[in-house]
Amino acid sequence: MAQQPHARFAAHKAQILTEISSPGPDASPKGSIDIRILPLINRLNEHCKTITTSSCSGRISVFLEGSKKLAGRDSEAIEETPGPNEKAEFPPGNAGMGGKGGGKWLFVSHDPVDCIDMTPREVSQMLLGGHTLGLDFVNTQVLTDSVLSGAGIGVSSSTRLVHMKFEPMILHIQTLDLQTARIILTAALSAGFRESGIMNPGLTEHSFPMIAIRCNGLAMDSIIGVMNASYPGIKMIVDENYLKTMMLVSSLRFEDNRRRIDAFSGKIEQVLFNQGQALTKESKGERRIRKREEGLRRQRILRAA
Repeated sequence: MAQQPHARFAAHKAQILTEISSPGPDASPKGSIDIRILPLINRLNEHCKTITTSSCSGRISVFLEGSKKLAGRDSEAIEETPGPNEKAEFPPGNAGMGGKGGGKWLFVSHDPVDCIDMTPREVSQMLLGGHTLGLDFVNTQVLTDSVLSGAGIGVSSSTRLVHMKFEPMILHIQTLDLQTARIILTAALSAGFRESGIMNPGLTEHSFPMIAIRCNGLAMDSIIGVMNASYPGIKMIVDENYLKTMMLVSSLRFEDNRRRIDAFSGKIEQVLFNQGQALTKESKGERRIRKREEGLRRQRILRAA
């Protein structure tokens, strides 16, 4: 006799919770669930119809791509995880172009960095000088004659780029049924996570709906350096004032990200716990927002196809 959905989901959830509670580090650069998002994760995991599968509360990072020969398998997978039982959304330290295949994290912080009183040189050293890669960094007086003359720095198929990024919260949640997934999606959209969506409706016998909670509007990605075989180490292509400005902007985005997380947490408390699953109808305004965002996502998918 086939197992009922409630029993299957309970067993599936128990397995994930066992993985989360294991003492070893997870696959993220941090090695554990971000404390800033832990209350939300714990609350979602208390509900009988929901389980979180991967998460990142938001981060600022500097990342050196891997060699292209290592990166060809998956060139845009910085947000993907090897499996559904991981505790964190982002991949481990030896990640490559776009996130996998031999690259390195030079700097990662899941908290705002107070750098107002730091000099641009101190910010540069914090972001690029605290690594353990053994790389010989080119002096950060980076605007070489070729750049100043407008020729730029040569870029080839073997060039490894250095990215400075701010990435807002991303959270994956599995649910027992599609109704619960829709309720959570509506809460996410109304809290400002406008790129959220149901990735898998869970229509097959052995699958469950999966929601991705995300907001790309807060994201930043800037190329700040390159690494070529023609010269040792990393050559910066921006100055130190630019790096400090990026850090200050990222601190503001951390604040906005936190406000959205708090708003989403409040809505989850309301729709899943205070009113329970009796909340099956969304308001006209919420439905209008959801339909619009779903339409925009479909357009993006069609354009990318």
